[in-house]
Amino acid sequence: MANSLYDLLEVSATASPESIAASHQRLRAHFLAQQAAGDEDATNRLIALREAFTTLSDPVRRQAYDDRLAARAAGEPMAEEPPRSIAKILIGVALIGACGFGYAKYQANQEQKMALEKEKAAAAVRLAEIEAQRERERAERELREARQAEYQRSREEARERAERERDLAYGRQISRDIQRGEAMALREKQREEQREAQQRQREEQQRHYEAERRLAQEKAALRRMEAENARYPRY
Repeated sequence: MANSLYDLLEVSATASPESIAASHQRLRAHFLAQQAAGDEDATNRLIALREAFTTLSDPVRRQAYDDRLAARAAGEPMAEEPPRSIAKILIGVALIGACGFGYAKYQANQEQKMALEKEKAAAAVRLAEIEAQRERERAERELREARQAEYQRSREEARERAERERDLAYGRQISRDIQRGEAMALREKQREEQREAQQRQREEQQRHYEAERRLAQEKAALRRMEAENARYPRY
């Protein structure tokens, strides 16, 4: 329930004239929309708003009203304004309408709070879903990275094994080539030694043949000499 015209306009007692005018325009537009929608209390609220704005927008009237509020706060009887029957009626209507306005405002606040709580709950659910999605994506990303790392490690191990096997095969090939070369060198040496032995044997045979031939020649020459000697006897 509004306790003062300031409460009715939803401003503080120290509000500037600009703030009072802005709040009056906002509330007036609100209740005009409710009036157009068929709200019967909206007319009373518009009348109360107009009376409150008329009083608080006039510096003299506002000061007189502030003095009465201060006196009421101090426990002193409030001084009445000069008789203004229309103003009294309007203020009465404003106070009556303010009761309904206060209740409507309370209901609106409650509905707003409930809507805010629902929005908070929905936001919390959405946030939880987002966090869960992020957690799933993080787990999937880590799984992919682990699989990629395992695949890369397997490839590196396979490459290292292939290189070791290639090195071993190359070493075995080199060893075989060396052994083959050594065997060929040995066979070539043996063949060379055999050729040398055969050459020596041929040379030895040739010398033997030459010696025998010379010996045969010498024997033939000796026989010829003996034959000649025999032909010419000695005296």
